[in-house]
Amino acid sequence: MATRWRGPALPGNGSVLLLAFALLCAYSLAALWSVTEGIHGPYAILASGVPKTIFWRQAVWIVLAWGVLLAVRKAPLSWIEETTPLLYLGVLALLGLVLLAGPVVAGSRRWFFLGPVHFQPSEPAKLVVVLALARWLAAYRERQAVAVAGAAVIAGLPALLVLKEPDLGTSLVFAGIALVMVFWNGLPLRLLLAVGSPLVSAALSFYAQTVVHNPWPWAVYMILLIMVLWLGERGLLESLLLLAGNLATGIGVQFLWRGLHAYQQSRILSFFNPARDSYGAGYQTIQSRVAIGSGGLFGTGYLQGTQKGLAFLPERHTDFIFSVIGEELGFVGSTVLVVLFGVVLWKAIRVAEQARRPFSALAAVGVAGYLGCHVVVNLMITTGMLPVTGLPLPVISYGGSNLLVTAAALGLLINIGSRSFEV
Repeated sequence: MATRWRGPALPGNGSVLLLAFALLCAYSLAALWSVTEGIHGPYAILASGVPKTIFWRQAVWIVLAWGVLLAVRKAPLSWIEETTPLLYLGVLALLGLVLLAGPVVAGSRRWFFLGPVHFQPSEPAKLVVVLALARWLAAYRERQAVAVAGAAVIAGLPALLVLKEPDLGTSLVFAGIALVMVFWNGLPLRLLLAVGSPLVSAALSFYAQTVVHNPWPWAVYMILLIMVLWLGERGLLESLLLLAGNLATGIGVQFLWRGLHAYQQSRILSFFNPARDSYGAGYQTIQSRVAIGSGGLFGTGYLQGTQKGLAFLPERHTDFIFSVIGEELGFVGSTVLVVLFGVVLWKAIRVAEQARRPFSALAAVGVAGYLGCHVVVNLMITTGMLPVTGLPLPVISYGGSNLLVTAAALGLLINIGSRSFEV
């Protein structure tokens, strides 16, 4: 278990989180109002193509989100911990049911349509997995092998069901949450590297065989790995197992690649070279880069974004809403937004450090992992640093499922922070 500071809670954690959430909600409403408007001023042309009802629906979701946050803020932590197994079984059932009975939208089964409300069960599943991992890791924190194996199962089951929808981006969030929480729980760095090196092997193997069609990047990595294992202090059996794991992931990634849908393959290949399909899979990345780049230091001005106003930028009210902010508010406005997320993540870590109960500390870290994965991946996608995977920017992107879950996560953080003295 990592060493934690046991002093009293810093005053104002809850107030800072509430203020940050309020400012993020304001950012969301301002961006969505702009998205649903055309270009204003002397160059006014057409409406953006996104209906104004999107803004009003988000306003309603924000009101509901505040109710969820305040309710979770006051809920007994013992009750939350005790009901976690039932919540976990419930989300697994919903994820299985959506695969069987959910409507097909754009080739995927991800939502339940309940009248005008679209419910995506993978969103609450993320927070429930945080709670389930916190409960499991807290119970087995002195037995790392059992803790890690159980964590892999707890995060792996919903990840596989979500991957079947298919939703690659969301399935990777479960892996990110588990990795952060397991590391915080005391996973040795040596073991973490042993887990990470096969992932590097898979990435280089994919790049060598699929992107550059040259085996040398992966071959050089494997040669270096053999040298490190030969010169290192690891035992023979450990070295052979690590080498076998790297070979297995390097070879197996090609089978995984062939199992992806054609649109997923196209998105990944377009990440390495968006121009290869500039009017198809690479179009979103190119237009997002243009929008953010055209914003400059202070932006083109609120409501004046041309990429948004002329509808060049797809998914501008959901996954690519940061591109709208970057274009209209520029580097300064985008930085303020990133700082707000940074404050939330910093406070989440501080709450985890101050919590005395292992479950509470791990739950706070899990919330930080959940939000961090979403924010980092979304920003890297919109700036062209990752393939397009369809992951919303928490609170900012339009949508009720993610907004309510994020509000519940923040309510949980405030709840834990207010009870940090409890043992």
